[in-house]
Amino acid sequence: MAGAAIVTLATGGALVAVAGPASATTPTGGCWVYTPTTPANIEDTLPASQTSSTLAPWANPGPADYVLTSSGSAAVGGTRNFSLTFNEGPTNGGPPASGVVYYYFSVNGTNLPAISKPFSAGGSAPIPGDTITGSYAIASAGTQTIKLRKVYYDIPTFSTRVACNGQSTGIKVAPSGGVNPATTPLDTNISTSFTATGPTATISSVTNQVVNGYARKGDTINFNVSNFTSGGTAAVELCNTAGSSCDATPGSVTVAGDGTGSGSLTVISNPGTGDRALKVTLGGDVSLTPIKVLAAPTFTTNISGGGASTIVTFDGDNWDPNQTVTVGGYKPPPPIPPGPTGDATIDVTADGTGHIHGTFTVVDPTTAFVGGSRLHSASPVVSVFASAPFTFSGDTCNAKVGSATTGSCSLVQTMNLDITAGNLTASKASGTILMPGFTLDGTAHSVTGALRQVTVKDYRGGALGWSLTGKFSGLTGPATITPDKLSWTPNCAPSATNNDDTVTTGSAGAFTNSTTALPVCSVATTALGADGASGGDTLVDAALSLSVGANQKAGSYVGTITLTLS
Repeated sequence: MAGAAIVTLATGGALVAVAGPASATTPTGGCWVYTPTTPANIEDTLPASQTSSTLAPWANPGPADYVLTSSGSAAVGGTRNFSLTFNEGPTNGGPPASGVVYYYFSVNGTNLPAISKPFSAGGSAPIPGDTITGSYAIASAGTQTIKLRKVYYDIPTFSTRVACNGQSTGIKVAPSGGVNPATTPLDTNISTSFTATGPTATISSVTNQVVNGYARKGDTINFNVSNFTSGGTAAVELCNTAGSSCDATPGSVTVAGDGTGSGSLTVISNPGTGDRALKVTLGGDVSLTPIKVLAAPTFTTNISGGGASTIVTFDGDNWDPNQTVTVGGYKPPPPIPPGPTGDATIDVTADGTGHIHGTFTVVDPTTAFVGGSRLHSASPVVSVFASAPFTFSGDTCNAKVGSATTGSCSLVQTMNLDITAGNLTASKASGTILMPGFTLDGTAHSVTGALRQVTVKDYRGGALGWSLTGKFSGLTGPATITPDKLSWTPNCAPSATNNDDTVTTGSAGAFTNSTTALPVCSVATTALGADGASGGDTLVDAALSLSVGANQKAGSYVGTITLTLS
């Protein structure tokens, strides 16, 4: 807008600064004229174009006298009023103009909503002085500093805006750059302070913590109270920062008549977590003291697997602030924490907010998790633990990292072999048992022979054992020869090449009847060889002796010896 600049620049771009009355202050910085890119955004710091090229004073010829005062309640929870009075604003260097002026204030660094009101200035005339009032609710006790941050004069008719604040540099880089009040606003030096009093709880210590602003479940918060208006029993709770949504189990503290006292509150097992407040309530007095209740710790890694000497970068939150966390490799749970692997552990210290960061080297192939752990409480014993899965691979490894001159790594190759169990078998030499015949001569005879050799083969490869027994049917022919007439002497010989089991040989003796089995050879499960498995060949023989009476009927006789392997 040709000829519509609203601020008269001081000669050479210097701020005109003339001392005002003792009760008034000249604001630091100056003013800047520009066209906003986003008219709806009063605080837009990206001009579409800039009319100013040097810094303009808050008033011309000035001096600009600004007085900021406050009054009203000084109690926490009360309303504090403030008032800003100034003698004149920047000079309109063009035709008459009007618009809306926006005043921005803060309290202890917290910004308050803008206060706006209409204004007008005559052609080539300063903007008239004014008084601006506002108020806010006092949130905490202690020093309260109310500050004028900045002022914006918005003139929609001419698509023009004037930014006045504490920025003392006035550099223009067309169309929208440079360092000046429009692009880089700073707070002014105009402020006023007072001390707010009210019920206050101060945390003196937290068990298991080295800082007072953090706690986790099971910790005890110790605190002192002051500035309560009367004595009595006050309720103590952990709530959200607004004082609502409190934990289920409150406590109490005794407040003396002078408004002071001390007490403690133990954090319940399932508390609300995050930004919370220790709330102490007695009658109409309420104090809210910020504290952060830690949730379960977290542990994340940048990779989830790798080979030997893999370097893992980790981060975590909700650890005990300013305390040591041990990071290591772990086997699969249970228990929690699970058992450690052979990886060398490292210690890191959580920062003041409970965050951890670092690197860890995985070497042990049994590592299934990388995690952090610390003993939070010694009595009762409480450990905090968090981990991230890690899949170890034998296919890759890092011998040297970057320009390192030392280091080594190993590749693990797994060999698989399946061995199938064989059988437990028995075989005999072919043919029948031949007992030599004889001619009756009126005397009893003892006929000898031998069992056809039997081979027992145990190829099962297990701790199983075996047993071989025998039964004799007796002989039948023209008459019978009962089983008790046959005696035997077993012999069991384990093979020297493949059998180191202890083979037990059955006792020599006569059969009693056709149904009773006599032991021949056996291997007990407690008699296995050095390899711990039954197995190999055993040769089985038996010497036979048959008693035949003097008057046995002549003729051919036949019978069977049955060997049973189990």
